[in-house]
Amino acid sequence: MKDTKLFLLLETFNSYQLNRFNKFLHSPYHNEDSQLISLFNQLLPYFKNPAKATLPSPSELWKAIYGKQKFKNLKFARLFSDLLKKAEDFLVIDTLKHNEPVKLENLLNQYTEKKLFKHYPEAAQLARKKLEATPYREGEYYLQLFRLEAHQTNFIELLNQRTTEKNLLQTSEALDAFYLINKLNYLAAILHYKKFLSMEGEVKLATEVIEHVKNNDYRHIPALQVHVKVVQSLIEPENEEHFIQLKALLAAQYKLFPRQQGRNLYAFAINYSIRKVNGGNLAYVPELLAIYRQMLVAGLMFDDADALSQFDYKNIVSVALRAGEITWVEKFIHDYKNSIPKASRQNAFTFNLAKLYFAKRQYDKVLPLLQDVVYNDIFYQLDSKTTLMKTYYELGEYMPMMALKESFRILLRRKKLISAQNRINYTNFMRFTMQLYRIDVKDTKKLQQLGKSITTSTNVADKGWLLEKLEELN
Repeated sequence: MKDTKLFLLLETFNSYQLNRFNKFLHSPYHNEDSQLISLFNQLLPYFKNPAKATLPSPSELWKAIYGKQKFKNLKFARLFSDLLKKAEDFLVIDTLKHNEPVKLENLLNQYTEKKLFKHYPEAAQLARKKLEATPYREGEYYLQLFRLEAHQTNFIELLNQRTTEKNLLQTSEALDAFYLINKLNYLAAILHYKKFLSMEGEVKLATEVIEHVKNNDYRHIPALQVHVKVVQSLIEPENEEHFIQLKALLAAQYKLFPRQQGRNLYAFAINYSIRKVNGGNLAYVPELLAIYRQMLVAGLMFDDADALSQFDYKNIVSVALRAGEITWVEKFIHDYKNSIPKASRQNAFTFNLAKLYFAKRQYDKVLPLLQDVVYNDIFYQLDSKTTLMKTYYELGEYMPMMALKESFRILLRRKKLISAQNRINYTNFMRFTMQLYRIDVKDTKKLQQLGKSITTSTNVADKGWLLEKLEELN
C-alpha cells in the first residue's frame, strides 16, 4: 500500500493539512461517501505519527469499513482511488482559499458573466488593492495585473458607454511585462544549461527581446532590468560591465522577488564569478564573497525554515578563506553555526573550524578536529582528506602522509559517486604534493620542471596551495 499514489500524497501532508482534510471529508458539500471517511480514519493515526502508529493491513482496513463482506481487490482499489481524488480536490480548494488574488479574480469573472454591474467596482477595487499590497514585482505580479486590466476592459465594454475611458494600453503593457520577464528568465535558464547539456535549436525572438528591452525605457519595471542583465552576462561574459550592473541591481532590487526566485537570480552572479575564478581571474574571489555577503544580509541563503544548508556554510567559508578574510570567517563560523539544521550542525561546524585553523597555520588544532568529522557526504571526504594531506605536509609528517595517500587512492577508486574528472583532479593533487615533499630543493632544474607541470595542469585540485608551496621551495 505504501507505494500507492494515495500514500505518496498523504505522506506530504503535515498535521495541519491532515486535520483540514479530515474536516473536508466530513463536509456533505465536498463528500457524501461515509466509506471514504472510515478509510481515512483508519489511516490517520499512521500519517500523524508513523514512528509509533502501526499501518493497518488491507484485510484490517476492509473489515473496519465493510465488516464481514468478502474482500474484493477491485472494490478496495477503487476506494483508494476515490480517496485520492478527494485529496486532490482538497489540495486545489485549500490552495485557492489561501490565494486571495485568484479568489478575487474568479469573483470578478462571476460578476461580469452575471452582469452584476453594481457588485463589480467594489470587488475590482479590492482585488487591485490586494495585488498592490504584495511586495513582489516579478512575472506573476504582472500576470495578475494583466488579468485585472483585462477584466476592467471587459467590464467597460459590457457597460457599453462610449464616454468611459478604455484601459487597453494598460492591459497591453502589463501583458508585455509578464511576457518579457518570463521570456528572459527562460532564455537565461537555456543559456545556462547549454553549457553542460546537449540542447538543440535556438530560442526564437531572443535577440529581438533583448534589443527591445535595451532600446526602451523600462526603469519602472526593475525586475525586467535584472533579467536582461542576467542574460547579457551569459551571452557576453567578457563584458564585465554586465556583471557589475547585475550585482548592483540585485543588491537594490532583491525584495521585488520571492525568496527562491531571488536566490536563483543570485545564482547566476555566483556562477559567473566561479567561471572567472576557474579561468584564472582571482580578482573574482572577493567578488564571489561579496555576493555571498549580500545574500546573507538579504536572507537569501536560508530556506523557508530559516535554516542554512551545511553546503552553503562550507562554500562561504572556503571562498572567504581564499579571499584572506580570516577574521570575518571566524566570526561567521560561530555566528551561523546554529542556523544549520541540527542533524548536520556539529559536523559542519567541526569541519569548517578545522579549515579555519589550517588557514591560520595552527596545524596542531586541525588533526583532532578532522578526526571528529563524520564523513556522511563524499565531498566532505574529499575535502577533509585534502586538508589532512596538506596538514601532514606542513607538519613534515611523512609516514602519516604516505598512509593517507594510500587510503585516499582507494577511496577515489572505489567510490562510484566520484566523477572521472574529480578522480583525475584529486589524483594529480596527491601526486604533486608528494613530489613537492620529496624534491631536492637544490635541484633547480627539477623544481622548474615541477613548477611547469603544476602551472600548465588544468586538472588538479587545490592548485593555488600547490603553487604557494612551490614558491616557498624556490
